[in-house]
Amino acid sequence: MDVRTAAVAAVATLALVAGVFGAASAFAGPDDLAVRWTSDTATTVGANHHAPAAGRVDGQGLVFAPVSGAAGSDDCRLAALDGATGETRWRDPVPPANCTLHSVADPALADVDGDGAAELLAGSTTEEVVVYDPTTGAVEDRFALDSYAYSRPAAVDLAGDGQREVVVVDAGGTVLAARTGPDGGPVWRHDLNGSAYAPPGAADFTGDGTDEFAVGLGTGRVVLFDAGGEVVWSRDAGGSVSWTASAGVAGDGAAEFVVATTGGTVAALDGRTGDAVWTRRVAEYAAVAGVADGDGDGDGHPEVYVTARDQRLRALDGATGDTEWSVAVADGGAQMMPPPAVGDLDGDGAAEAGDGDQRRRRPRPRSRRRERTGPLRPRRGGVDAPDARGRRRRRRRRGVRRVRRRRRRLPRPRGGRVTRRRNAVVSRFPRWNR
Repeated sequence: MDVRTAAVAAVATLALVAGVFGAASAFAGPDDLAVRWTSDTATTVGANHHAPAAGRVDGQGLVFAPVSGAAGSDDCRLAALDGATGETRWRDPVPPANCTLHSVADPALADVDGDGAAELLAGSTTEEVVVYDPTTGAVEDRFALDSYAYSRPAAVDLAGDGQREVVVVDAGGTVLAARTGPDGGPVWRHDLNGSAYAPPGAADFTGDGTDEFAVGLGTGRVVLFDAGGEVVWSRDAGGSVSWTASAGVAGDGAAEFVVATTGGTVAALDGRTGDAVWTRRVAEYAAVAGVADGDGDGDGHPEVYVTARDQRLRALDGATGDTEWSVAVADGGAQMMPPPAVGDLDGDGAAEAGDGDQRRRRPRPRSRRRERTGPLRPRRGGVDAPDARGRRRRRRRRGVRRVRRRRRRLPRPRGGRVTRRRNAVVSRFPRWNR
């Protein structure tokens, strides 16, 4: 593919310390990147940890952005932004008690009630997955989880009746399949016995005409399930799986499962067997997203869009894994880059790819400590943070000599002789040595 003929746009949800959160950009290649709009959804935490969703609903281009906030604040929310202007259409706040960097997981657009229109699916730290009307923000359904939702939900037609069910994996590794509507509810649950942070993939991976779904674990294990929750195959990806995508890249009538690891490996797995079709090394914390129609730039070949910690957006040839083009979408230090979300934002018939990054925060004046989600470690020579019982314990400063405990003075027996050895006192009287 000639990079000069590429017609792909990027929505970069950049969280800057003193700037804004959200920017839409269009480019025809690496040398043509122009900002269309920036949103006003910035928060004091200065970071965006989860990727947005983008698409056209009822003729409207919309971007659905998870907004992070400081722990205990009222900044956390799911915001729907106008794809043309960046203005906020609606918002659903997260309670302050549940507000963290992971308060809202990656949202997804899918028709899960069979009415022909897409719904918006999003999980949160309230330990539930919610089904929204994407244009108004009205809640249509919600399902309880065993743990907080970290990854993007999937939509799978489990019953084969044309209506897709909601499939979500929580951070504890429990897979939930649920059905929306008046007669809906949880269909089944499956415990994977391991952490899961990558979104599940749903497609016809085996080519039998029915949908399956695949899950990647933090241990590196990748599992393909059928509609009934039975394991089809299990493979090792060679690293902790952090992002996944489903795309038909081999042209054999079955979809491949593309996984990205924290070590920087991107691999396309054969949907039928789980064997690797190709493997590529990009950069640390690689993240992937497939093109919904199999061809993002209209050149007749499928692409897989990849981001990484080096803040570059790459288009890989879906059949071989070769890099078609690469462009820097941000500058400065980034801890990680969520994968691009793909959709037609402006109605011109070309796909746009949205991506987000998590920027490093500068320490505030008089404070160099970053927000943590776990217990604080004690500072050297200082006072520990209170434990679960509210107690504090002072640590000894380095270099301060410890006072040696006085030895106990033993009474000298009359007529006897006492000799001292290391940590022992021996008397010539036998009863003293018992």
